[in-house]
Amino acid sequence: MTKDNSSLPLLLTITGAVVSVAVGGWFFLDQDSGERMATQPQPATMPESVPGETSTSVEATNSTAEATTATSPSVADLNLRKAQLAAGSDILVFPETSSALHYYNLVLADEPDNAIARAERDTVLAQVAQIVTEHLAAEEFDNAFSIAELVAREVPDHALVVQTQQVIDERARALVDEAIQSARSGNDQQAEELLAEAEALPGRNADYFVAVRESVTEIRDVRVAAEQERRRRARLANDQAREAWVQQVRSAIADGNLIYPEGASAAEFLAESNNWDTERAELTAELRAALLEAVGIAIGSGRLEDAGVLLDHLYTMDGGTEDLDALRAQLEEAFVDSQSRRVMQISDLTRISTAPPKYPKHALEREISGWVDVYFTVTPEGSTTDIEIDGSEPTSIFNRAAVRAVEKWRFEPVEYRGQVINQRVATRLTFNLD
Repeated sequence: MTKDNSSLPLLLTITGAVVSVAVGGWFFLDQDSGERMATQPQPATMPESVPGETSTSVEATNSTAEATTATSPSVADLNLRKAQLAAGSDILVFPETSSALHYYNLVLADEPDNAIARAERDTVLAQVAQIVTEHLAAEEFDNAFSIAELVAREVPDHALVVQTQQVIDERARALVDEAIQSARSGNDQQAEELLAEAEALPGRNADYFVAVRESVTEIRDVRVAAEQERRRRARLANDQAREAWVQQVRSAIADGNLIYPEGASAAEFLAESNNWDTERAELTAELRAALLEAVGIAIGSGRLEDAGVLLDHLYTMDGGTEDLDALRAQLEEAFVDSQSRRVMQISDLTRISTAPPKYPKHALEREISGWVDVYFTVTPEGSTTDIEIDGSEPTSIFNRAAVRAVEKWRFEPVEYRGQVINQRVATRLTFNLD
C-alpha cells in the first residue's frame, strides 16, 4: 500500500528512531527476565535411588520449580510491557509487528479479560482514530487507509475502519458522478482525469472502474451520435434556408424590386446577416447588374430622380468605379438637358435689359391691338436665341415686332446643378394703343 511519507504524522516520522529504543527496551525486558531466571536455584542432578531418600529429593526439586515459576513473568506480561513501551514512544500502529496495537492484541489473545490491556488499547485506538480523522480531513487518503488497514487486521469492527471506508467511498462516488457529468457535457479529458483520481484512491475495486469506464464510453458514444445528428439537421436546415434566401433575392431582382419597396427589396434581403458568403457575392453581382440596367432605363425614360436613387445605391455597394462615374456624368447631362428644355416663365429669370416691341405702322394706322406668345432660349451668356412664335392675335400682325424685341433682351445666365445652362423661356408680348 503506497503512502506519502511526507504527510505522515509524528508517529510515522519518528518511527525509525524510536524502534531502536523500543527494541532495546524489549531486549532489556528479555534480558531482565533471563537474569532473574538465571538467579533462581537450578534443579540438582537426580542422584541414584537410595532407599529411604527418594521422597526428600523429589520434594526439593518441586520446591525449586515452584520458586522459579513464581518469579518468571508470563508471555502476556512481557507483551503488555512491550505494548506500553511502544505506546509511550508513539509507536502506535507502525511498524505493524512492533507497534503498541500489535502487542496489546497479543496480550488480549492470551488473556481476553485483561482489563489493563483492553483499556490501554482503547486509548491507543482513540489516538489513532484522531490521526486518521486528520488525514481524511486533509484528503490524505492513502495515509488514512494504510492506518485503517492495519487497525482492521487487529480490530476489524473498529469505528475508524468504518469511517475511513465511508469517507473514501463517498469521495470516490463524488468523483465518479462528476466524471459522468463531464462526459455528458462533452469534457472527455476532464472525465478521464476524474476517473483516474477516483481509481487511485486506496481500496478500490478494479472491476467496478472497468464497468464505470464502459458506462462513460457509452455516454460519450451517445453524446457524439447526438451531436452528429444535430449537426446533420443543422446543415440540412442551413441548406434549406440558404436556398430559400437565394430564391427570395433572385425573385425580387426579377420583379424589379431592387431597392424598394421597403421590406421586400433585393437590397434588403441581401443585407440580412448570414454566413453564405459565396451566394452573397453572386447575388450582389446580379443585383449590381440589374441596378446598372435600371439606371440606364430610368435615364432614357426621363425618370431622372429614380435613376439618381438607384445610382446612389450602386455607389454604396462598391464605391466609385469607372462605369458608375460614367453613368453619373450621363445622368447629370440628362438632368441639365431636361432642365434646359423645361419652359420657365420670364418672371422666373432676372432681366438685365429689355426693349419694348416697336408697334407696326400698318397696325397703328388701323388702330389694331393684339398679343404674341413667344418661346426663346436664354444662353449661358444671357442672350436670347431660338425664338419661336407659339401663337398671336391677330395672326401674324405683331409677330415680327415681337421677335425683334426679344432678340434685344438680356438676362442673368441660369445656373442649375452647378452649371450655367441654356434655359427655355416663355412670355406674351402685348400690343395696345393706350
